[in-house]
Amino acid sequence: MNKRQSIPFIALLIAFIAWIYVKPDVEFPSLPDHHPSYIADDVKSHHYDEFGFNDYRVFAEKMTNYPETDTTFFENPKIIFYTKDKNSDSVTTWQLTSVEGTLTEKYNLLLSGDVLVENLSKDQLVQTMSTAQATVQLDSKEITSSKKVTWTGPQVKQEGVGLWASMVTEEMKLNSNIKAVYLNEPK
Repeated sequence: MNKRQSIPFIALLIAFIAWIYVKPDVEFPSLPDHHPSYIADDVKSHHYDEFGFNDYRVFAEKMTNYPETDTTFFENPKIIFYTKDKNSDSVTTWQLTSVEGTLTEKYNLLLSGDVLVENLSKDQLVQTMSTAQATVQLDSKEITSSKKVTWTGPQVKQEGVGLWASMVTEEMKLNSNIKAVYLNEPK
């Protein structure tokens, strides 16, 4: 290699070495410690049991997932449960809505803000339940609340503080301060 050919090579080598030692410190924006792994709009999710039965569906305007804490936040969630009677194979449909929802531990859903539970099949004594906050176990289909709860049916209205309800066994219980009104009117 002659002098003429080596000059560009040496100049390039000097520029590279200078860039390595004199490169400017560029600060790249960093993500916050707890950033979401994903954010989804207009969420629709179907969940099936081991036999292929559509166990429940989840809808939400927005969903934000944080994997560090295994937490998912929902805006305006709507959950539709399907429970099948093992004796008659009839399916009862329940709809749960609220302003906000927080899912933890995969099956523990905390609903808050105007929580409304409705029987869409209209085949149960209790047709609606409303409260400010409720916890739903998605796997066992149980609802609990420590707040004031109002439930209504075709000829009954009950209020109380605290609730436990199972959509599978169709059992419901108010814990304290219970007030009930029964109507003797024909349907």
